[in-house]
Amino acid sequence: MKQLCLSLALAITLLLIGSISSEGADPPAKRHPAYSLLGRDKPPIDSPLNPHFVVSNEAGIKESSLWRGGYIPERLIGLDLADVDLDGKNELVYVTPHNVYLARRNGPILEQLATFKTEDNVVIVSVDLFDVDLDGRREIIVSAQYNEQNASSFILAYNGTRELQTLARNIQWYLRVTGSGGQKRLTGQRSATASNESFSGKPHYLEWNNGELKSVSIVQLPRNINLYNFNIGNLGTQNTRLIAVVKSSDEHLALFDTGGGKVWESSDGYAGTANFIALPTSREQALQREYLPTRLIIDDIDADGTNEIIVAKNNQGGVPFMKNLRSFNSGVIEARKFTNLSLVPFFNSANLLPGPAVDYALADFDNNGTKDLVVAVVIEPGSGMLQDARSVIVGYIDLYSQKPAEEVKAEEVKGNAPKTKPAKPADPKGKK
Repeated sequence: MKQLCLSLALAITLLLIGSISSEGADPPAKRHPAYSLLGRDKPPIDSPLNPHFVVSNEAGIKESSLWRGGYIPERLIGLDLADVDLDGKNELVYVTPHNVYLARRNGPILEQLATFKTEDNVVIVSVDLFDVDLDGRREIIVSAQYNEQNASSFILAYNGTRELQTLARNIQWYLRVTGSGGQKRLTGQRSATASNESFSGKPHYLEWNNGELKSVSIVQLPRNINLYNFNIGNLGTQNTRLIAVVKSSDEHLALFDTGGGKVWESSDGYAGTANFIALPTSREQALQREYLPTRLIIDDIDADGTNEIIVAKNNQGGVPFMKNLRSFNSGVIEARKFTNLSLVPFFNSANLLPGPAVDYALADFDNNGTKDLVVAVVIEPGSGMLQDARSVIVGYIDLYSQKPAEEVKAEEVKGNAPKTKPAKPADPKGKK
């Protein structure tokens, strides 16, 4: 009994001491209002990035704002960002299974400029912006599949009207823009001719010639690489030319040199989505799907003169062993730097609004001269009459604060005021 009384007295004493000490404690720091939206409990400490990012090596990146568009009552497939009308401002193209939308950010809203709708038996697979005819403006490159069998891609152009104009249709290639910086090229791969195969042959570099796309060379890649799971660019301080790949077998992120030798591979999966190409099958066979990863961006996100790899890491839900039923419940965007023959984490976003990233672009979204990261997020994929599809576009605005040539003093980085120039010491002989 005496021991019990002593224990109670000790507990009461500790509670009183804690309440007294907490009276003089500093109040908790105010959180960014988006933390409750994103499910974050505490912001990162002493980070110059905006609170939506967790940083490893964040030099040169500043706080930015989160822009979020209104709900889109469809399932987003992809997006891209570039100037399509030579007005000096970037436009945003985004696509759903049967619709192409061209828009421009106007403050808090997306101002819709033009649209295009496919036939019911043509399903959109991906979208890119690329100057295919070398007239200075970007065309809209849309990969699509006809009747769950063959590639039936098309190219659209914007001429200022409310409906996008068709530059080319029924293209027998799946299309993707690969490369980085000023070395981007239009790349294509034929659709499969045999059952249960996705593609035929290797990816090719394509060029516009007399009103049609023609192959100019085969892309030199390691084995088992298709159009949608690779990108090529220079990485690291030595500007090493490398091939970044999301492996089809396990969705591991890997790097290969130009000779096909593996340089690095992750231990877990990246870039998974529910976007797919239907595999040609016989009438007796059930529909099979080739799931497509998100794009791999190779670009200099922090303006330090070296490129990073930007990739999504989506968390798969549902039943993973059911090949034709795939879903994702959340995701983040990661950037990694190539250092010491490894891809080192540079930053990752907080969890996106409830759903996975299906595509993203690094470009000037608000047309103020700095790069923004624009992400297409699928909140509800839609399942017939039981559930409507719903998506949203999110922009991380102004990701970095300085140009590569600029130098920032240590005291300015820490937020201290620059020190004044010290006065000269007095001359011991009395001279001024």
